[in-house]
Amino acid sequence: MADYKLDNVVASMGLTEEQKKQIIEHSIKEEREEIVNQALSFIENIYVHLPLKRARNAIDPVQRLKLLKYRLVKMNELNFQREMIGIFTELRDLHTVYVPPMPYQSINFVLPFIIEEFYENNQRYYVVSHVNEDFEHESLEKGVIVTHWNGVPIERAIELNGLRTYVSNENARRIHGLNTLTLRSGSKYLVPDEEWLYISYITKNHEHYEHRFQWQTWNLPETQAQTNNQSFANLKAYGSLGVDFEAAKLQKIKKGLFASAAKQDNQTFYETDFQWSICSTSHGEFSYMRIHSFMIYDRQKFIQDLIRVLEQLPRDGLIIDVRGNSGGYIEAGEMILQLFTANKIQPELFQFINTPTTLKLAPEPWKSSIERSINTGAVYSSGYPIGRHSYYIDEVNQYGQKYFGPVILITDALCYSTTDIFAAGFQDNNIGPILGTSESTGAGGANVWEYYDLFHPNGYSPLPRNAQIRMAVKRAIRVGNQNGYPLEDFGVIPDYIHNMTFNDVLNGNVDLIEKAASILATMKGLHHLPLEVF
Repeated sequence: MADYKLDNVVASMGLTEEQKKQIIEHSIKEEREEIVNQALSFIENIYVHLPLKRARNAIDPVQRLKLLKYRLVKMNELNFQREMIGIFTELRDLHTVYVPPMPYQSINFVLPFIIEEFYENNQRYYVVSHVNEDFEHESLEKGVIVTHWNGVPIERAIELNGLRTYVSNENARRIHGLNTLTLRSGSKYLVPDEEWLYISYITKNHEHYEHRFQWQTWNLPETQAQTNNQSFANLKAYGSLGVDFEAAKLQKIKKGLFASAAKQDNQTFYETDFQWSICSTSHGEFSYMRIHSFMIYDRQKFIQDLIRVLEQLPRDGLIIDVRGNSGGYIEAGEMILQLFTANKIQPELFQFINTPTTLKLAPEPWKSSIERSINTGAVYSSGYPIGRHSYYIDEVNQYGQKYFGPVILITDALCYSTTDIFAAGFQDNNIGPILGTSESTGAGGANVWEYYDLFHPNGYSPLPRNAQIRMAVKRAIRVGNQNGYPLEDFGVIPDYIHNMTFNDVLNGNVDLIEKAASILATMKGLHHLPLEVF
């Protein structure tokens, strides 16, 4: 895919077809070399998880990029983009991705329904949970059980699709593999391999059907897609990012496709950063709060809004639900923790990898630590809170406890990055138990920087045709009883597990909330005492 501007210039030069071809091929080769060279430089000199990924995944992305440079001219555009994405996919890191140029960034591929998993008698099944309101079919509707995908048993199809994602954690890989069966980003998949799909399913009347689907495109305007890639450029103004960008984008698309149908079923896709309600259960009434995102630009206002709600809630117990929260600003996630405990919050710590490049990029106090590594030979810098200024510890404790009842946190494998860090802080600071619908969170333990954040102040040139690279630059390590343990690849292990039921998926998480309430009921009267009393 040559640059159309270059095509126009070459066409006006009066050259032979062979000369035109040589000029265009030379330009494409230069563009690709620039992309490969920058990816090579960043992974080799900045990527904080490189030692971990090499060891756990038995890969060598540096050598693979070096070999790619010798094959650039012979590759067509699609194969080059696939190879770049493949190299980054092997890292198994949702923070560290290659985003191909336009038009891939703006194109997404969708089917008119969503599939979710549930359990019955310890057996996992897959149900259509939402259907687009414009899709009409005599048998495929909300509640049908999907059994096969293109003739492949659905469980195996999800497993294979999960291998194509960036996800490292096995639990998260299955959930991402499930989500991307019906909703795919052009930034990751470029174009679907399948021209059409056959879905086999069982209706509520136990009738077996098969239906053929074709992918539909859901396009973001190019200006919006490009803006999204640079919308967080000025990190100093808002804070440090820890987020799965693709999941955040797909959530917006999902909301656009299914919000109306969900409202008809008394379900909601989020409209605000958090929602709250009072839930009646067999164990009594408990408060419920859903935090959908930590992409909060004004964290002080957000926390003050939270405080106003918390001070009105009954103190019998609070359920905090962060399932599906793909992250946001790390400071926002850590500052919320203080509201639920009398204990002084200790934030998670962050480290750079020690290289000459990070020595140039890192601010204090990390810079001094990296300088010392010349003599010590340490792989990583010392760990410091993400808010590196001296008063950050005071900031994450400035409001103190505002909710004085027992608290439980609900997580899943889609909790990523800042939400991983929030869950780790919840556990490391002994705020309360964690109830998981997966065996761990998404295992994204890092502060992510965009290529724009690196080239804009540090003399790098923009990548050709607005291609992008995102990179995990500082890794998160835990505190408290898990002191020094990395979050990346491991995530946060919940104290309790709840397997989602058919009733949960189709009727507003009723069994999940009942399970959380049963745990809270055993905690009544305990949470008012400081931790050291136990």
